[in-house]
Amino acid sequence: MHLIGYKAYQRGYIGCFEDTHRYVYFLFARQRFREITTYLKEDYQDYQHFVASLHKFVPLHFFLRRPVPVASLENNVLAAIGQKLERSLLRDAFLSLKDPPPITGRS
Repeated sequence: MHLIGYKAYQRGYIGCFEDTHRYVYFLFARQRFREITTYLKEDYQDYQHFVASLHKFVPLHFFLRRPVPVASLENNVLAAIGQKLERSLLRDAFLSLKDPPPITGRS
């Protein structure tokens, strides 16, 4: 499982992860995980198609250039990922309109 999208807020973050069969848009706030919506991978041609589709609703810079591995959806794991990203994210961590479509090797 990988975190592919991230946006920090005062009390947590909104994110998107992918697993084998789906993309999951979620909220992690006040140390609690809440799934917002799920997108089946079979409904998209590939990862680029998914990013293009979701980009209609979220800014492109929501998506990370390099996915972050996620060991589990346990609250302590998600909290640690949020803290790590807040400390280490550089400007080039997110996609921008100037970028070519992401090359992932995933479908």
